[in-house]
Amino acid sequence: MSFLDGLFGGDKPTQKNIDKLVVRVKERYAQPEYRREAMDKLIAMATPEAITGVIARFTVVAQSPHWDEEEKRWLVDQLSTLGEPARAALLAFLCKADHIAFAAKALQRLDKPEQYVADLMASLAARPPEDHRSTQGKAELVAALADTNDARAVGAIVPYLDDHSDDVRCGTVDALERLWALPVEKVTAEEKMRAAIGDDSRSARVLRHTAAAMQRLGISVDPTKALAPAVAEDFVIKDGKLQQAHAA
Repeated sequence: MSFLDGLFGGDKPTQKNIDKLVVRVKERYAQPEYRREAMDKLIAMATPEAITGVIARFTVVAQSPHWDEEEKRWLVDQLSTLGEPARAALLAFLCKADHIAFAAKALQRLDKPEQYVADLMASLAARPPEDHRSTQGKAELVAALADTNDARAVGAIVPYLDDHSDDVRCGTVDALERLWALPVEKVTAEEKMRAAIGDDSRSARVLRHTAAAMQRLGISVDPTKALAPAVAEDFVIKDGKLQQAHAA
């Protein structure tokens, strides 16, 4: 096969050859060697189109969890050696794809810390809360920003308390809780969380998740404003703070 590929131009970085290799890279039921050979060829081509193609491996979950993890970690290592062409392809991927966690790891290896946070923020901003097409990607970007422990992340993720997706809303609450101790303005976050626990249009899951975080963080609550029924089932307001109803 290698001889024939070479004879008929199978290793040349034409779009046709790249497309064929991407199909192999994304074959989740194939043997690891089959996908790895295709990834090796794309990386060797090293054109922007080939790098974009090999990054598509991150979008597929292979049948074997072990090899899926191994291949994606290997690809992160390879991308980290390809410099600016890989960085540009990764940024484009982060702005539109789901399952971006490994791509973010690769970008982190290429960026300086300050730039990495800025790049994650820009990628998240490209997927506004009203965007219904990229729920998984938004949730993973919010988690990646929380992992940076950077104060700038707080302002970037606060709007996603109002995302259309319950997963993104809960993930944003979790991320804010992780970043809460950082010395940064949190008034907007507090106001949005207070408004959320009185909003009966939100799911019970989001309401309870938000209320539990507010209790742990000691966020003050206006006792004159009604709690949504799902919150009132589990929490009461005492001394201007939420408390578990059974403990009050």
